[in-house]
Amino acid sequence: MGHGKNHVIDRRRFVQASSVAAAALALGATGCASSHPVAETGGTTTQFVAGTYQATALGKKSDITVEVVFSDTAIDSVRVVDHGETERIAAPAFEKIPEIIVASQSLAVDAVTGATLSSLALLSAVEDCARQADGDVSALKRAEVPKEQPTDEEIECDLAVIGAGISGMASALAAAQQGAKVVVFEKSSSMGGNALVSGGFIEYANAPEELRVEVNDGYLKIFQEVLQFNRDAGLDASLVDEVQQQWDDYYANGNTKLFSSPEFLALQLCMLEGNTYDFQHTYATDVEGGTAWLDTMQFPWMPLVAIPGYSWAHFSGSSEDVNGEGYFNVFEREMEGLDLRILFATPATELITESGRVTGVIGSSANGSTYTVRAKDGVVIASGGYADNQDMLKEHDKMWNWKDLDTFHCDNNYGHTGDGIRMATEAGAAFAELPFNQMVFPFVDTVLYATETTVGTTNESIYVNKAGKRFCDEGGSRTDMTIALMEQDGGVGFQVVDHDSSMITDGKTHTGMDVEYAIERGILYRADTLEELAGLMGVDEATFQKTVDDYNEMTRTFNDPEFGRSSFGPNAPLDNPPFYASPRTWAMHITMDGISTDSSHRALDAAGNVVPGLYVVGEAACGGRGVGSLGAGYAVAQSIYNV
Repeated sequence: MGHGKNHVIDRRRFVQASSVAAAALALGATGCASSHPVAETGGTTTQFVAGTYQATALGKKSDITVEVVFSDTAIDSVRVVDHGETERIAAPAFEKIPEIIVASQSLAVDAVTGATLSSLALLSAVEDCARQADGDVSALKRAEVPKEQPTDEEIECDLAVIGAGISGMASALAAAQQGAKVVVFEKSSSMGGNALVSGGFIEYANAPEELRVEVNDGYLKIFQEVLQFNRDAGLDASLVDEVQQQWDDYYANGNTKLFSSPEFLALQLCMLEGNTYDFQHTYATDVEGGTAWLDTMQFPWMPLVAIPGYSWAHFSGSSEDVNGEGYFNVFEREMEGLDLRILFATPATELITESGRVTGVIGSSANGSTYTVRAKDGVVIASGGYADNQDMLKEHDKMWNWKDLDTFHCDNNYGHTGDGIRMATEAGAAFAELPFNQMVFPFVDTVLYATETTVGTTNESIYVNKAGKRFCDEGGSRTDMTIALMEQDGGVGFQVVDHDSSMITDGKTHTGMDVEYAIERGILYRADTLEELAGLMGVDEATFQKTVDDYNEMTRTFNDPEFGRSSFGPNAPLDNPPFYASPRTWAMHITMDGISTDSSHRALDAAGNVVPGLYVVGEAACGGRGVGSLGAGYAVAQSIYNV
């Protein structure tokens, strides 16, 4: 077998992922044994067959193809030439790791914080290339990587923010737009948080008509159910009557699109999540303010949809980017020229308090560098909840009986372990409990336990068990669907969509995953007939066919005699091949309780007094959750700077 310059070999290697993001390096090699003598420098082999080599390994969402150029004695360059990973998460790994490999001539490189699977896939592919070039992989793994020297820094600023997720970056950017000097601590290596691994949807109650779906009898039924629920719950009748009047006025003007308003959103959230109307109305009005702010930055909105667990089609996101990446692309653009600094891979460790007031933050990076940031206008904690801290989940569990399980999965991005909640309580803030405090998501895949692999929406799909039968109202609450799913064989169901409802475009899902990759990994099944799809799912063909036929009839009559479903989107019928099914299960998604705050998002102590200088938004705050917490982040900056 010959070797030489420009000799390229493509090979696939799989990185096996577990719930703790462990991975095994690729095995095996191609090519003849090297006939070249082994050269060693400093105990490390440096002999290669010069040339350009390629290898492919499996990342989190895609194949990652790497090209490596070797001279006779060194790794000259490493480059990722193709991938479909979440761009903002993977980019730091794809930039930093090749630089370190070339500079140190070593494969003993640490994964980039927050991008473990992408990092390990890249390293696996480089190892494969080194084997192709007849390099001594063992020696490359032993070669020492020089450690970066720690440096301590003290920084003076106006506002410090802990967490560069959706609510934290909204706070930081909105403050910087008012002329504030802002410093952000971020535990991961990129901004984005959970928004990057979710659908990225936000409630856009005041969306323009062209983005809204047509109203139908199913939505009218849901509207009446929401109002009646709140009347029966004893809510002030005037609040319910106000929403009814909004509905009447809207359609009296000849509108045919679906109505929404912050007040209706608050009523719906009271029904789906509980808590008081004032609590939910604060959330709804904050979101309205946040989406209006996005409008001022020319955010590219997509048409409205319903999302799992929330059957009203008043959710939107970016029409140009998948998941939540669009928000951060806009934020990044708007940050140019502003005094806003982000300390990546630098978790905050403690708050600075002086005379009872929170005045700053201390954090440390992986290399031991310490940053002491003093902020004259206060500190915003936006570090997320505790969905990936199983001890805290068990401690605060109200309904899931986590103590009976040895371990369970979480679909969050890296870092949601309750750190900000701990720091706030150490500074005197109170932890507020909610009766419904932990939201489990019933639509993660059975391979990666990820939300971002979802195909289509529950507004235009069915959910069947291993017997081929529906087992829940797919437009119902996430809690109801999760409870129903847990009762199914193995806790597994199949979300089924057709060509029209799949939201697949150019071979990719609406969340950015390559369809062929998803099929290869067993995340998705595809077939031209329902019979063939049933075979791939392992369910009875006749039972499954009847389930689909009954469902298609429901999409015409808006009548579900078994589960009472009312929510059906315009592409709800399953009748246009190819058909898709995705095995789904459940995982921890959102924690709802957290630090007690007032309507201005100021932290409160156990007596209800404000903790001076401390603000809490997003999942770190009691009731904060989802992309909608962008509104709370924006509201904090507006409040601090009296806009």
